[in-house]
Amino acid sequence: MAAASPFSPGAPFGAVFDSYRASTSAALQWLVGQQEWRERVLKLEQRRIERDREALNGVIESLRTARDWSDFAVATQSVWREYLGASAALWQEGAAAAMQGASTWSDTARDVTQQWQQACAGAQAGASNAPGALPMREWMNAFERAMNSATNGAAGSSSGAGRAQRASAGGGQHGH
Repeated sequence: MAAASPFSPGAPFGAVFDSYRASTSAALQWLVGQQEWRERVLKLEQRRIERDREALNGVIESLRTARDWSDFAVATQSVWREYLGASAALWQEGAAAAMQGASTWSDTARDVTQQWQQACAGAQAGASNAPGALPMREWMNAFERAMNSATNGAAGSSSGAGRAQRASAGGGQHGH
């Protein structure tokens, strides 16, 4: 019968690799999402640039064909109408992209957190059985008990805080 590898999923090193894989996968998923968002933003920016260029060309054409100020005003009104229509469409698309992006980011965060928790649970289960984990576990339990007693002691000693405050107001601990 072949011996199990220390790097198999049930072994402590396998659990460590699973948590590494989950963390690396999470980072790469965030990068993919960032790149997709950048592409959307750049496409919107390209359309904004095209909108501005078309408006400038429209104003140039209006100047070229206008015989007087009235002709120029009428021609530029249509340029402005098209510009504002294009701007409204871009704003709507930008808002929709932002909403979709927020939804995508929250879905990715949820998935990544779930993968990471599952990988860490496996690593913790393997680590708790390791012989070197016992002193750390004892130390953490002692630290938790100390923090709980310090918290409970601070909550119950409000009268001690009052004495310290009165001593401070009266010239300090030694009456100076």
